Order: sequence, then structure tokens, then C-alpha cells
Amino acid sequence: MKPKPLRLESEWFFSIGSPGVIVDTYHKLPAVIGLSHTYNRITANDTEIPQALLVRLFIWRNPSLQFLVFLDTVENSFRTLITGGSMKILIVGFGTIGKPLVPLFLKTLEALTIEEIMFHKNTPELDFRGGIVDFCRGGAKLVVFKERWREFQEILKPFDVAPTYTFEEALERADVVIDCTKEGIGRALKEEFYTNYNNGKRVFVAQGSEKGFGKPYAFSINDSALHPEKDKFLQVVSCNTHQLLCILKTLVFDYEGGGNLIKARFALGRRAADISQRISTIGMEFKKPIHAIFGSHQAEDADRILQTMGMNKLDIHAQAIISPQPFMHFVSFRIEIRTPISHSEVERRFRENPLVAVTYWQTNNEVFSEGRDRGHFGRILNQTVVHLPTLEVISRGKEIAGICSTPQDGNALLSSMAATLWSRSPEKYQEEMRKHFFNPPFIFNEI
Repeated sequence: MKPKPLRLESEWFFSIGSPGVIVDTYHKLPAVIGLSHTYNRITANDTEIPQALLVRLFIWRNPSLQFLVFLDTVENSFRTLITGGSMKILIVGFGTIGKPLVPLFLKTLEALTIEEIMFHKNTPELDFRGGIVDFCRGGAKLVVFKERWREFQEILKPFDVAPTYTFEEALERADVVIDCTKEGIGRALKEEFYTNYNNGKRVFVAQGSEKGFGKPYAFSINDSALHPEKDKFLQVVSCNTHQLLCILKTLVFDYEGGGNLIKARFALGRRAADISQRISTIGMEFKKPIHAIFGSHQAEDADRILQTMGMNKLDIHAQAIISPQPFMHFVSFRIEIRTPISHSEVERRFRENPLVAVTYWQTNNEVFSEGRDRGHFGRILNQTVVHLPTLEVISRGKEIAGICSTPQDGNALLSSMAATLWSRSPEKYQEEMRKHFFNPPFIFNEI
């Protein structure tokens, strides 16, 4: 006869040896709790729960050997068991990547079993106070250098908000450190701080142009090259590098393979500044090539990514210009291939990739507006947005041309999230990414 659970002040009791059933709201499935009669093993959905979690699941209550079960604690423990453990995240930098990354984690905090979000702000500026206050009230913990603790206390005092940790304290607590600082600062922080806190488990992730920080990474491109035991420093490559790789992967690599590529040429039109920044340029700025083979650093970084996959020295070249507009980068591409392809097949391949959005808009400000209205913090997290009216297939099907807008910062945000989840659960992170992010307001099929 099944023992009847007793209700006491919104808490549930189960007798030893009796199974109890709750609903695991994370996976929308019933989760069965059973305690063996030897009192030393608990299983959930036929999976043994580690002894370390027993204290979280059950509390000894009285000599009659009943156990007190807190439903929320049980649910969180199931989620911890399934995802691989709770995490503490430290985000360093409060700019165009760090600022939207904090609410991205806060929004998915419970679903991803993240225990704590910490964010570091370098200088106590009134311009940024409103954002700091909002994030702290939303559950994030402010981290500052200890020598600036009092300055932050003073400017935040009117809002009853204060720093929680010093930088060193936060580094000690964090499982993953995501560096979103300006170019060059991430490498300097690695030398001064991060290397000293590398305990063999903690993972450090840098952004954009921090070449030399660690293994270059772009989500869905070179995931197979990541090694949990040795890759503790990762460099998420720039947004335009994501886009170049995504175009090549979608049109060539995922089908006929790298051997089908003859050459790829990219003209990158970078925006002068983000709408949150004061710097800009009046006219067009034409960037000098920095690499004799690849041209711009974006193509060089694309080659570095491909090398981690065993694809060496493909014929890829990019030129970069800066245009006086604050909306989105864009790329005009021409790809020559050996096996002919049709226009309809090109469109089909773009539509098949869940990280590609397509659009019939023909201006980047209209795409930007759609992201502002529909995206996460005004951002599209797809790796590229293909302007379908611009697609051409020429040279008897052996040359593909078109124009894409770059979800600047957005695709890098997604890779930072993927790197974080990979560090916890290399076997399950891609499933988590698909479940939680492959839909609006993060990823779109059509803009």
C-alpha cells in the first residue's frame, strides 16, 4: 500500500522506503524519488543521485526516521543532476558585450541552474549608475576593485545598492570568467590575475580581438576542437569572423566539404560605432590589410578557427572598411566552388541553418530596427542575416554572391553562453543551447 504523504506547513513528508512523485518543471516530466531500504542511495528517474546531494534532498526530522522534503530543493537538485551542477559566473566589463550578457544570464538563471551572476565594473561613473542599479536589483552581484570600493559605495548609496565582492573574491568564487573588456585588456588581466586563479577547473573566456588569450572559438563551427581537460582559456572570435565562418559552413563545409571551396572573398563594411558610443567617423575609412594572405584580422581569425578543425590554409581573404553609421556591420561575399549549385539550393541551405536568419529587407537600419523591436536587449543572436534579394548564382553555378548584415555582438554573446555551458557539461551543452536559445527573442528564422 502506497504511504500517504502528510502535509505540514507547506512541507511534505515521505516515509523511508516509499517513493514520492513530484513534477520536474524543468523537463516537464514526472520525477520519481525513491529511497532504498539501506538508507544510503536515492534514485531519480533511474539515475543515482550522488551522496553529496542527499543533504539537499532530505533532512532528518525525528526518531521515526521520516524525511522532510522541500519541493523546491528537490526540483533544483534534479535540475543540478541533469545539467551537471550549478554555476557561478563572473562577467568582466560593462560595454557593448558585457552589458547585454548580464541580463542574458539573468533571464535564463533558473532554467540553466546558474547559482550566481557577478559583474565587474572598473570605474564608478554616474553615466552607468542606472544600469548597475537595475542589474543589482535584478539579482546580479556587483564586483569592483578593492581600492574603488568606497567610491562605488558613495555613488550607489542613494539607491540602497552596494558592491558585493572585490575582484579577487569574485575570481575565487567564479566557475567561469567571461572577459568583455576592450582590446588588449583581457590579455593584460590574464597575465596579472587569471593565470593565478587557473585551478584546472575554472574556465576563462575572452572576446573579439584578444588573439593569444586562448583557443579561438565560434559556437557551432569548431565545437569538436574543444577539449575539457586542457582548454581552460578560450577566445570567442569577433562578430564578423562568426559571420564569415557561418557563410562558408552553410554553403560549403556542411555539404561538399572544404575541398569544394576554390576561394572566398569578403568585403566587410563595419559600422563606425555602436549607438551607445560617442566615437565615430565622418566619411568612409579604408583599413589597411594586416595579413599578407588573409587581409583583415577577421579572415585571419577565421583561418585560425579552421585550423583547429584540421582545415589548413583555405583561400580566404577579406577587406575591411568603416562606414559612418551606427546600425550594423555588413559583408558582401563572393564564393567560388567546384560543384555547381542552384539559386534555390543556396536559399534552402541558408534557411536550413538555425543560426542563419533571412530577410527581404534591403537596408541594415531596417534589420537593426527589427532586432530592436524583437530581440534580446535589441539584439539578434543569429550568426548572420542574409538579404535574400541580393543573392546571385553566376559562372554556371560555380560562384555565389550576396550581402549579409552582421548581428554585431549578438553572435559573440551566443558563443560566450555556449562556452559557459560547455565548461559545465561538454556532453549536454548543445542540447541546452537548442532548448533555451534557438527561438525568439534570441534566434530568428526570418527578420
